[in-house]
Amino acid sequence: MRPMVLAQISVGQHWTVHLLGMALYLDTVVSSLVAFAIVLAAGVYLRLRTTSGVPGRFQAMIEMVWETVDDYVARMVGPFARWAVPLCTVLFFYILVSNWLELIPTGGRLTSPTADVNDTAALAVVVILTVHFTSIRQRGFGHYLKINYLHPSGLPKVFYVFLAPLNVVAQVSYPISLTLRLFGNMFAAALMLQIIAMLPIYLSWIFNGAWKLFEGVFVDVIQAFIFALLTVIYLSLATMEDEHEGAAEAATS
Repeated sequence: MRPMVLAQISVGQHWTVHLLGMALYLDTVVSSLVAFAIVLAAGVYLRLRTTSGVPGRFQAMIEMVWETVDDYVARMVGPFARWAVPLCTVLFFYILVSNWLELIPTGGRLTSPTADVNDTAALAVVVILTVHFTSIRQRGFGHYLKINYLHPSGLPKVFYVFLAPLNVVAQVSYPISLTLRLFGNMFAAALMLQIIAMLPIYLSWIFNGAWKLFEGVFVDVIQAFIFALLTVIYLSLATMEDEHEGAAEAATS
């Protein structure tokens, strides 16, 4: 009986159309647009209802998230990178809303975009490109290459050629880890809902409600927070100066 039950669970199946030789997952596209529209509508609503007096609950919540992100960026990256605060805040709310879409009973019409590796990969690419652009802008292209791919941490220059391939692998691993961490957790959460749906009706509604409460309050919020926090951390690593750089140059000159 167990193999038959598990066989009824659809994994990795999408509403697919083919365009110009490419397969488009329309369920992911539609859900992503819905999540984006919700975040955009919330932003417009906040802009229209923002007050300098006593804020409402919605404004207070947004301000709390904004101030938290601003504090992390200021301490870990620096005041010059305050432009990253809107990026990280929008990423947090977009991922959070995307995660919550899975909890809405739409009969599978709305799925969580973050449960599709293509969506999380796109988010990771945006973050990593922003990180490298910021590093080049802050350090200059030559210094960017030196710090990110050679890391002269007190070692003679002869070791640089051996360090470079390892650092290239490390740089490539950043978007992969961002992609798979968010995708893995959200895919597992979506799979758990399908497994619960296989239970008898007198048990499924209890476990379904308990799991949705746990996922919505803890899993979804934590995953959105971790993605935004990692964005700040990668920006920090991309702009911080190597403390051994001066000593290395003095030793090898």
